[in-house]
This record gives sequence, C-alpha cells and structure tokens, in this order.
Amino acid sequence: MDLHAVRLADKPPVDRETLAPDELADRYRKAAASGAGWHRWSFYWDLVERAGQLTWGVSDGIVARDVAHGLATLAVVQGMPPGVKHLAGAPEGIGAPIFLRADGGGTDDPAAAVKVNPANPWAGFVSAVVTRYRPGGDLARAKGWGASAGIRAWEIGNEPNLPAFWRGSAADYARYLEVGYLVIKRVDRRATVLHGGIADDGNAPAWYAQFADALKARAAASPLPVRYNYFFDKAAWHWYRSPSLLATGPERGRAILAARGIPPKPIWVTEAGLSVWSEHPGPCWDPASHGRATVAEQAGYVWQALAEGFASGVETIFYFQLYDDCGNGPASYDAFGLVRNHVSNQCWTQPGQGCWSLDTAQAGAPRPAYEAFRVAARELAGARFARQVPAAAGWRQIVFARPGARVTVAWSTRSGDLAVPLDAAGEAATVYGLDSAGNVVGRRVAAVGGRLGLTLSGITNHNGIGGRPIMAGRPVVVVEGSAVTGGEGGSPATGPDTAPPVLAVVAPLPPVSPAKFELTVVAGDEGTGLAAFVVYAAEGATPPRVAEDWVPIGGLRVWPGGPIAGQIRVPFEGKPGRTYFFAAQAADRAGHWTALPPYAQAATRVAGRR
Repeated sequence: MDLHAVRLADKPPVDRETLAPDELADRYRKAAASGAGWHRWSFYWDLVERAGQLTWGVSDGIVARDVAHGLATLAVVQGMPPGVKHLAGAPEGIGAPIFLRADGGGTDDPAAAVKVNPANPWAGFVSAVVTRYRPGGDLARAKGWGASAGIRAWEIGNEPNLPAFWRGSAADYARYLEVGYLVIKRVDRRATVLHGGIADDGNAPAWYAQFADALKARAAASPLPVRYNYFFDKAAWHWYRSPSLLATGPERGRAILAARGIPPKPIWVTEAGLSVWSEHPGPCWDPASHGRATVAEQAGYVWQALAEGFASGVETIFYFQLYDDCGNGPASYDAFGLVRNHVSNQCWTQPGQGCWSLDTAQAGAPRPAYEAFRVAARELAGARFARQVPAAAGWRQIVFARPGARVTVAWSTRSGDLAVPLDAAGEAATVYGLDSAGNVVGRRVAAVGGRLGLTLSGITNHNGIGGRPIMAGRPVVVVEGSAVTGGEGGSPATGPDTAPPVLAVVAPLPPVSPAKFELTVVAGDEGTGLAAFVVYAAEGATPPRVAEDWVPIGGLRVWPGGPIAGQIRVPFEGKPGRTYFFAAQAADRAGHWTALPPYAQAATRVAGRR
C-alpha cells in the first residue's frame, strides 16, 4: 500500500502513485512469469481509514491486479487506527466483547453473534476488510468475479515479537489474534488465518512460548480456543540469516506448541530472503557487509532455502521480495529484490561512495536469483519431500518426488569445489547449475555406472555472524525422469511409474497395551521404491469415519527399510484408559501416495484408568 498512498504528518493520508503505470504493469508481468502463486502485502488500518471513512481505492486496485494475474493473495491485516502511532501496541477497545448478541449483550462467540460490537474498533475494521474482499464479497460482486476470486488467506499482524511492530505483550497479541480470527471466520468460514510472522531473532523462542502460554490460559477460561483452533490455522515464521534456519527452525516452532498441548499447525514461511551488497543499491563499498551476499550467492540462496524449507515440512514459502523497493529505509541499502527497481522508484540516500551508482540499463531488470526462483518454482511444483542426506561427506542432497520425475537439490559444504557421485534413477538427467555470476545454466548429464558425476562449487560467502558463511556453495538442481517397475533383488528398475505403493498399513495391535509401545508399519511398492511414510493416530470411543479425523504423529518420515517392501517400528506413548486408532500412508520415489483410509488399520486401549 505504501507504493500507492503516503502518510502525512498533520492530515489524513493521500493517494500518491510511486510507480508509473507501465512499471506497475511490468511488476505484475514479472510476478506472474516467475512461477510464484502468491502475493503477500499489508492492509494498514491508518491508510484505509481516513477522516472516519474507509477508503478502498488503493486496496481495490491491488486485489483486482492480483486476481487478473492469477496470484492468490495473503493479506496482512495490521496497524492502528488514524491518530494512533502506526507501530503502537494493542488498539483501544481490544478487550471489549467482539460481537453483540440479539439481546444486545456482548459475546466473543461467533455462534451467538448477530453483529460486530462497535466498542471493539479492531473487530470492526477486520470485519469490513474481509466483507469487502472475500470471495463473493462486495468487490467480487461489483466486478462480476467467479466464486473463488478474492482473498481467502489472512495474516494477523507482522513480526509481533519485535517492538518495531508490536509494543504490547505476547498476551496482548494473543487477544489481537483472537479478535481477528473469530471475526474472519464469522465472515468467511472457509478462510485461512495465520498468526503474524515470527521474526526468528534471539527472543523468538521465549516470546513464542509466552504467546502459546497466553493461548493456553485463555483455553482454561473459555471453550473458544479449543473450538476455534487456538485462533490460527497456519503458523507463520520469518527466517533470514541462513537457509540452514529453515532446516532447524520449523521443528523448534512445532516443539513449543507441542509442549503446551496445542495441536500441530502447518508452517508457512511468510518471509525469507537475502540482500545483496555487490551492486546498486547495496553497500558496494563493504564486501564484508553483514547478512548480505553477491548476486551469484543470492541465486544460490534461493535454491538452498527452498529445498531446506520444504524438506522440513514447510507448506508454503514466500520470498522477500520481488523488487528492492526501499528496503528498511532510504539509508538501509537493502537490495532484497529478485528484480532491480525501475528508474522512477529510486528512494535511496546518496552514501558518498564512488562505486555506488544506478545503472539505468539494468533498472527494472531481473537479477540472476529471479531465474533461479523460476526454475525452482517449475521443477518443485507438485513435488513432495522424499529423503535427505546429511552433509557428513562435505556435501548435502535433498530429494523430492513429483509425478514423472525425481528432483534433487545438492550443494557443497566445503570451501573448495567438490566432485561427487550422485546415484542416478535413469540413463541421464538434466542438471541446472549456477555460473560464477549466478546465471542458471542447464545441461544433460549421462549416467556412468548408475551414477551422475557432478562438481559442486565451494562456499564463497562469509558474511554471517562471526564471519561464518550465510549459505553453502552454489547448489545444483538435478531433474530425472521417474524410474520403474519390475525391479529384482530389492532394487527398482527403470520404466514409467504411474501407481502408488501397493501397501501401507499399521499391523494389528493387542486389545490392551502399556503406555509405551511400538507400532509396526508394513509397506511395499512395485515401482520406483518406497521413499517416505506418515503414521496417523486418533483418540476416542469410536474409530474415525473420514480421513480428516486423523492426526499425523511425528510428521513425514523417510522410509528407512528396503525400497521394495519391508516393515519398520515406530514408538508411541498413550495415556492410561484411552483408546487409540492408527493408520499409515506411504509414498514412492515418483511422488505417488497411498490414500489415507477413513477407517482404523489398528486399535488398542492403554492399560489403566483415566
């Protein structure tokens, strides 16, 4: 919204276009061509409400452009009302009942509500925004859009664990989220709601624990948190400092919720990115610039970060950001963009350095990271994580499977170049690499002796904390056609694979079990071979009737047994006197999954009394 409206010191904001119409159109063309599926941007309360009126001109334009270019919108609803500092804490009236009942009394329960309570301004603002922009909402009807066009994903606030964005407590934010969630679900029950993206700095674990404690305290006083999913459908996080954080951070976030008995939530990384120093508007005079990289390293960051995130079970990743815009201010020299700013959008303070100058021929042109992003979006579309190999031998590989192909992302963790033998799934593969400038280079590589001979570039970046690397060496993306039916001797053979594994089942259990016991998962595949599995559990008096009743335990796991058939044991701990039901899914290396059954494959009761 900041590109289309400006705040004034002593009067309401005014609309003011930063970009020329042709440059705005070029942005959307590049966004659509990148392979991205989403556009994340913010509704700022103080930019929408002006002189007591809600003004929709700027946001109508953004939503309409998103729809026209096939981009789903993740809308961040945040800020304060006019007259209150934009980055203040909880807005006035946040503690008032969210809704009014038919008798005029207040309530927080959407099921008992007839309208939003005007004494809670935050509830009123969120309701107005969602009413206008949901599918079938005011704007959709005015535009004659189809049933699915509009905003269906909402993020409540941004980086609430940082004082720069939220000056209230974690408990205050939990109430802010509760109000936003319940209002959104009343207006559009099919909407997806995320808590604000947690900035993964030093205080993030402690703050997130306080936030989760506040939700649990609310659940002790009210049935609403349990009834309404603890007020968020997805957990949003921001990881910047290194792609390796996307390998470790998701599990840390899940563990904080699990320790408090909050059900697991899919994770969306709503910001991850890397700024460059080696060209305008980056600080070209400072090669050791903390947290930054060259344009070639930025391209490598894209591949490594996406691979690490998806291997950690992250559901959706947003790269920050398409263009540089103004970074964290005119003197920040943050060049995060996959694409360089157009000539008209130059908002930087001249640093007085001779190397720092705008190359007008490059203005508006993509950096190498843009093509890296585009290749990753294309090759990982529809893929599921299959397995990963730790970096013990000086290099790391993460394998994904999608219908018809296996995709491997690999990189060196050493300072020098490294020759590696990669097991092949067929006679040849397409290998995408990055040259010394970061440009994507593709080539066909023939397998020799069942292996692909590759050379991985060594680490070049040392701009992390204490001079450590931000990322590893420039990765490669290896794309192979799927393998196989009819393998002998415990290994798959070559040929098309169009079917899921033939078996994935939890073996029968005794009627009564101790609190700690093991599940036996049996699986088999006649095609490319087993790659991954998930075990599900359900608790209750009767077995599940639909697949949605199952809850995954332990997340997605690499299949550790033989590729054609085998059985493995999974530990489980239950509570005395309770009955548990179990089922399993398995995936092959071509990305095909068995269906999750709407019935129990095994059941047992834990000995003892409740």
